[in-house]
Amino acid sequence: MTAGIIAEYNIFHNGHKYMIDEVKRRCDHVVVVMSGSFVQRGDAAVTDKWTRARTALTYGADLVLELPVCYALNAARSFAEGGVNTLNALSVTDTLAFGSESGDIDALYKTALGLENEEPSVSETVRSYMSDGMSYPSALAKAHGDNAILSRPNNILAVEYIRALIRSGSKMSPFTIRRTGAEHDGSAASEKYASGARIREMISRGEDISRFIPYRTDEIDGALGYDISRLDCAAALLRTASPDALREINEVSEGLENRIIRAAAEYGSFAEICEGVKSKRYTMSRIRRVIIGALIGFTKDIYSPQPEYIRVLGMNKNGMDILREAKKKCPVPIIVKTADHRENSRMFRLDVRATDVFAITSPDPRKRIGGADFTTPPIIIN
Repeated sequence: MTAGIIAEYNIFHNGHKYMIDEVKRRCDHVVVVMSGSFVQRGDAAVTDKWTRARTALTYGADLVLELPVCYALNAARSFAEGGVNTLNALSVTDTLAFGSESGDIDALYKTALGLENEEPSVSETVRSYMSDGMSYPSALAKAHGDNAILSRPNNILAVEYIRALIRSGSKMSPFTIRRTGAEHDGSAASEKYASGARIREMISRGEDISRFIPYRTDEIDGALGYDISRLDCAAALLRTASPDALREINEVSEGLENRIIRAAAEYGSFAEICEGVKSKRYTMSRIRRVIIGALIGFTKDIYSPQPEYIRVLGMNKNGMDILREAKKKCPVPIIVKTADHRENSRMFRLDVRATDVFAITSPDPRKRIGGADFTTPPIIIN
């Protein structure tokens, strides 16, 4: 049996290893669909995608695919939809595994069905809360009677995975593993587990993270410490952008383009611009995604619920066998060597731009050049 996991591994830590180990107790092989250069919270990944792919392969994954940036840099529903449909297109995974605070697949499935069959009155209540300045996640949970499932971030994403399975008629069956150790994005830590957010904060302060990761930091020396603050050039681009152009950027609506233009004129750094745009209505993650989207040219018309290709970041021998079988069924091109790919896909070109912009966030000036997608081969683990 082959399991699929949709992940970011930003940074790969003991909790991720625990989940892969648990999945492999039930399944023979694991295929990971992983965010590439930018992540769902609207940030540059702390390490590049090939380093993260190598780590995932070292600690149990058999095949690592890139989640196109039009899904990775998007709201939870689109993130989940893109990941599920990538695995659907691969046609070789039997189950979708994901973590949750609940650990109760029946409760998660019931909540997913409720959202899929949401009454018009509930949808109107969600819109009403949002018009009062409430963010969508908070409005959704409140409109559904302060549903405890919808109050926790991993539960919310788990529900979106199940909804994506339902909408797509996927053959994959869902199963969940209860999150262990630290809370998602929490500041607390146990002896061996800490959230990705806590570990990234420690990295930024130069603190020792060794007890929270299953490898030595010198194994990824030179690939750690990518930082979105190096994209302060965003101010220059946004000051020259027109409202019409910004209106076409993904997730921009209801005059958000005007707030962005005003903030860009007043502030000079990525972080300050995001703070200047912030309001009760828009989560900081959404604002950050929009700013990055403007930098890489992520317009609304690029998004499609169905991936236009599958991009391989790395594999082991089992992964090669999985890929060989997938090629018999996959309805879209499978890209192993990017330099050989010549399809005229806007989704693919967006990924290339994202990698080139991400390179600027590197701590190593020598790695800030463009073109890495065409010069870096997939990772092969024997």
